[in-house]
Amino acid sequence: MGAFLQVFAVWWDSYSPHQVGTFDSWWNPTYIALYVGFTVVVWAIWSGLRVPRIQPPSTVPIRFVNLAGLKLAAAGLVLEVVVWIWIDITRQFFFSEPNIASAFSLWTMGMLTVALGMVIGLTIELGMIRHEMVAASTCKRWLTLLCVALTFASIWLTTSGVFLYFAEAFQTSSLNLVAAVFLSLVAPLVLVPAKRVLPKFGAALAIGVIFNLVTGFVLVLVARTPAYVPWGLLPLALFEILIMGLKRVMNITWAGPVASIVIGLFFWATYYPFTLYLFPWSSSPQLSLAAVVLGSLAGAFLGNLTYAGLTSAVLGDVTG
Repeated sequence: MGAFLQVFAVWWDSYSPHQVGTFDSWWNPTYIALYVGFTVVVWAIWSGLRVPRIQPPSTVPIRFVNLAGLKLAAAGLVLEVVVWIWIDITRQFFFSEPNIASAFSLWTMGMLTVALGMVIGLTIELGMIRHEMVAASTCKRWLTLLCVALTFASIWLTTSGVFLYFAEAFQTSSLNLVAAVFLSLVAPLVLVPAKRVLPKFGAALAIGVIFNLVTGFVLVLVARTPAYVPWGLLPLALFEILIMGLKRVMNITWAGPVASIVIGLFFWATYYPFTLYLFPWSSSPQLSLAAVVLGSLAGAFLGNLTYAGLTSAVLGDVTG
C-alpha cells in the first residue's frame, strides 16, 4: 500500500502545480501523501526484517524468499532517502534547483526497486496461501491479491510516468517515437509476468483499472482536462481473452507475447489521452505502428525472462 501511495503521489504532484496555490513546496497535499507512503514502506520493511525467523530447515527457501524481497525493497528505500537528502541540501545551501532530470531518474529507480521487492514478497506470500502452507482468512487472501495488483500497477505507473515526462518535456518527433516504443514495451513487460502470477481471467484488466483510475484522477480532478474515457481497458480485455484462449493450444511462455500484439496495435488507446498530444501519429496507422507493435513483443519476451529469472533466483529450480 505504501509503495502504491508513493507512486500515486508523484503522479498527482506532476499534474497539480496550479492546485498547490500558496502551500509551501514541501508541505502541499501531494507531498504529504508521498511522506505517508514513504512512512508506511519504512514501517513495513522494518516490521518484516525484525521478526525472528526460527523455522525448520525445510522452510528455509521460503524464509529466504521473503527476506530477499524485503531486502530489495530496503535497498530502494535507501536510494530514495539519498536522493531526498541530495535535493534538500542542494536547495538549502546552493539556493538553486537541483538537476531535476537526474534526481527524477534516481528517485524513479528507488520507487521501482521498492515495488519490485514488494511484489516478490507478495507473490511468494500468495503462493504460500494458495498451497495452504500458511493459514489465511478470506479477508487476508483478498487483501494479498489486491496488494499484488496494486504493486504491479505501481511498476507500470512508475515506468510509464518516466517516458511520458521526458516526451512531454522535450516534445520532438524523434524522442516522442523513442518514448512511444518504450511505452509500448512497458505494458506487456508488467502484464505478462502478472498473468503468470495471477493466471485467472481479469487479472490484467484489474491492473489496468488501477492504472486508469490514477491517470483519470490526475487528468480530470487535478489537471482539469476534458472528460477522460478509459479506452485503454479495451485492448487489455482483448489481451485477457486472447491469452486465455491461446493457453489451450500453446505454452504460456508463447501465449503472452502473441496476445500482447493487441497492446501494440491499440497503443493509442492503452495510453489515451496522452497519445493524442504526445504522439499524434498514433491515432491513424502509419509506419510508426510497426515500431510500437515490435516494442510490445519485446516487452512481453522481457516480461517472461524477468519472471523466469526472478523465480530461479529466489526459488531455485521451481518454475511455473
